[in-house]
Formats: sequence, C-alpha cells, structure tokens
Amino acid sequence: MTLPQAIIRALSFDPTIAQTFADVIQADGFAKSVRSDMRPHLSFEASAGGAYRDRVLGGANVGNDLLFSRTTSLVGRQLLWSNGYFSNRYKDAQERTQAKLMLDRDQRESTALATVHHFLDVVRGRAQVALAKVNVEEHRKVLELAKSRAQAAGNQADVELASARTKLAEALLRERELDVLLSESHFQRYVGIKPPALIPPKVPHFTSYANINLQNNWHYKAVEHQHAAAMLEEKTMRAKYGPRVYLEGRGDVGNNVDGIQGRNNGASLMVTASWSIFDGGQRKADIQQANADVQRQQAILDETLTILQHDSQSRWDDYRTRSEHISILKKYHENLVKTIDLYRQQFELGTRPLLSILDIQSEATGAKIRIADEERDWADSGYHLLYFSGQLIPRTVGEGYTSTPRAVDGSATSKQLP
Repeated sequence: MTLPQAIIRALSFDPTIAQTFADVIQADGFAKSVRSDMRPHLSFEASAGGAYRDRVLGGANVGNDLLFSRTTSLVGRQLLWSNGYFSNRYKDAQERTQAKLMLDRDQRESTALATVHHFLDVVRGRAQVALAKVNVEEHRKVLELAKSRAQAAGNQADVELASARTKLAEALLRERELDVLLSESHFQRYVGIKPPALIPPKVPHFTSYANINLQNNWHYKAVEHQHAAAMLEEKTMRAKYGPRVYLEGRGDVGNNVDGIQGRNNGASLMVTASWSIFDGGQRKADIQQANADVQRQQAILDETLTILQHDSQSRWDDYRTRSEHISILKKYHENLVKTIDLYRQQFELGTRPLLSILDIQSEATGAKIRIADEERDWADSGYHLLYFSGQLIPRTVGEGYTSTPRAVDGSATSKQLP
C-alpha cells in the first residue's frame, strides 16, 4: 500500500469527516431558510363557526343574529424593502456556511495528516524490528564465538557477558515489536484495515519557507469567513429595527361574515409598512454585542495566524536540519560497520576483549534505529508543512479529494471515493 492509497481509504472511512460535513448541510439549510424571508409567501386561510354582531348602519340595526359564518382566503406577501436587514442576514448565513465548509476541508486534511503520521510510524517500526532482529542474530553469533573460545581457553566470563547482552538485544526486539503493534492499531483506526506491506513515501520537497502560504490553510480560511460573517451580523443588527415594506395581495370568499347575513367576497392589493419606533434600548444592545463579536473574531483570526506561523516555523527548522542529521548518522554507521569487522578479527586473534565487540555492535544497531527515527521525523515535518499551507491532500491524492464527494443537500455525486 502506498501513502496516497492509505489517505484515500482514510478519507472514505473516518467517521469524523461525516460529522463535520453534517454541520455543512445544517448551515446550508439555515442559509436557505433565511433566504426564504426575501421570497414570495403564499398562504391559505379558512375559518368557520358561529358569529354574532350588533351594528347600527344608517339608522338601521344590521345583524343582531347568531349566524354560521365561514370565510376562505388566499394571501400573498412579498418583501419590498427592509433597509438591508434580510439581505445582510442571508449573506451572514452564507459566510457561516462557507466557514463550515472550510472546517470540513480542514478535517479532511487533519485526517490525512493523522494517516501520514501513523503510516510513517508503521514503516519506521517495521524497519526497526528488522534491525532489532539482525542485532539479535549478531549477538547470538558473538555468543557462539564466545562459547567456542571458552572451550578452548576456559574463560566462562565472556560467555556470561555475551549471553546477558544477547538477552538485552532480545528484549529490545520485543519492545520494537510492541511499538509496531501499537502503530498498526492507530493506523487501523483511520484507514479501517490492518496495514499490509507499506511502501515508504517520498519526503516532500521545499526550496524555502517563503513558499509556504499559511493563508491557504483551511482552518485559517474558516476563521476568515467567521470574521466576515460577524461584520455582516453587525450590519444586520443596525437594520433590524428599521422600517419594512411589503406588498400584500388578498382574496376572500365568505358567507355570513362577522354575523352579517349574506355573501361577503373581496380582493385587495396593498403596500403595508411597519416600523419599530421605540424598543427600550434593544437595538443598541444588539449592536454592542455584534461589535464585540467582530472584535473577537478579529482576535481569533490574528491568533490563528500567529499559531500557524509559530508551528510552521518550528517544523521548517526541523525539516531543514533533519536531512543533515541523517547524512551524519549514515556516515557514522558506515564507520561503525567497518570497525565491527576490525574488532571481530582482533577478538579472534585474542587482542580485543569481547565487550568491545558487543558495545560496537549495539552502537551500530542504535545508529541504524536513530536513522530510521530521523527519516520518519523528516518526512513527518515535510507533510506537516504541506498541511499548514492547505496542500497535503492536493499534493498526495489530488485536488478533488479536498471536498467531500457529496452534494450540499446530502445526495451522492458522480465522484465517489473508492
């Protein structure tokens, strides 16, 4: 399995993504609900029951009877003007929907990053298990060599020392095997299957820190939309208590209406208006709260960028220095391997103590294990830098996987994850 294949499986398996996408659907539904306030509304009204009315009209008493009254009405209403209240409220809802969408994409990047992390852990762990096995075999060879030499020279101390160091190497092997089992469990949590044979991925290449655009980070974009929504909410609050004008059409069909005998049909088309003149200070209080939210969102935006800059700079410094460490460790390991051969020859000639061979063998294995750690951390830093710039998924599996492959209303689209 390659890293892109693991990421694709994780994007289709991780249930956290489905949760964040449900938030997108909910936010889109709210925006549509707000938009409906600006569209025509048509309602049907009907009433029936007893009605009594005592009224003098033109000197004659009209009504004064208990009659069965019934009325059927069709009422249409269209908003004409609201001083920007409903339009800004709709724009606010759209910005919040976009914020949820950006958080959905950020969750997908986070899932991909976690998959990368555990993928690299499994690759590193399996490599270190292989090294630990080789280390055990080398210690067993030295143990056999010590036994042969003890039979000839009668020195049992070297046998005891070699046996103890062999058991220590076996303990290291068991420790590495347990680490691999834990890494494989974390891998299965995100990908949904136990890891098969994994192909080590290439380390992402960066020429300079300036190429990392933090403002493309999906979480940062989400906060930007939240800030824009807060400013629109402030405009909405300023217009909330202003005048509103509607066009209202009405058609009525009735009989014995309000206790007056006879047919009562009618139709009307009128412009109606309403304006809250005094609200007891509610408008001012709402604007104050909206202003505070704008300031809060601006602070969150600044804080998000500051954290991204700090974390990405740390990862960049780590990314730059890891490759140098790896080169130094590889050269050091090459020298240790040459030294092991020399020490073994000297031991066979009786000029080198057994402890020297065991120490140099352990040091060589430790160097290889550190190289595996450094290579894993170097790759992990590179993929973190891709995440900070919102490019982890596009650079590994393609731009199309940055969006959840379902329509906003929840229906399936033509593009499906494998």
